[in-house]
Amino acid sequence: MSSPSIALPSDIANSLKYLKDTDLHRLRAAVEAEIARRKEGASTAERNEASAPPASRPVSASSEAAGIAEIPEGKANFVRASFEAGLKAPTIARTFGVSVSVVNRIIRSTKK
Repeated sequence: MSSPSIALPSDIANSLKYLKDTDLHRLRAAVEAEIARRKEGASTAERNEASAPPASRPVSASSEAAGIAEIPEGKANFVRASFEAGLKAPTIARTFGVSVSVVNRIIRSTKK
């Protein structure tokens, strides 16, 4: 199973300059948590590599819509940071593979 590719801004260092300190700290915490998760998953994957083949199941339209409605907090934070860095909602939507309405809902959300 391959996850969708997410394109970062070509000049990410310059984009980060526009983030507020609180957003930068939230982004850093999310990145550190993801790195820890991947390290943990890598050690677990090595032990389980030969044990069981990956299970696949068909995804129904309703469960696919529910998946779009529930965006992980880290991804939502990155959407907010991208918007604050000056990217437009349609560009963010294309980058993250979600609809413009989902991006707008994330941007409007008060959870910070």
